Amino acid sequence: MPTINVEYSLEVQATAEKLWDIIIDVKSWPDWQGTSFVRLAVPSPIREGSTFLAELGSVKWNITIVKADRPHRVVWIGQSMGLKGIHEWEFDEQAERTRVITRESMSGWTLISLFPIIRKGLAKTDKKWLADLKSRAESL
Repeated sequence: MPTINVEYSLEVQATAEKLWDIIIDVKSWPDWQGTSFVRLAVPSPIREGSTFLAELGSVKWNITIVKADRPHRVVWIGQSMGLKGIHEWEFDEQAERTRVITRESMSGWTLISLFPIIRKGLAKTDKKWLADLKSRAESL
């Protein structure tokens, strides 16, 4: 089965704690990231095992947080339309700057016919997430 893997990083003038708070506050994604909506399965703080539905682009994803290591790393798995995505955010703080790394892999039967389109879209989306996160963190 085909798999797409992407990884991008950038430096942000913010602490890892601040970046963690922004990325883990999934209900605020529509305010800064372009997400259409987020609906939590249980209204509570995000932690390992939390589930939610989010519309990213025009695709609705069922998402489960599988790793939450504050403020260093968060990983979630999303499933939609025959695709399974694993998205990881890592925050490596040094002084008052943090290197943010995002890694994402996607697999599933849908990739067989749409590989080039999904690969391009995934790269564009992840670069935008990083730029939007940087903008949000540095403006607060």
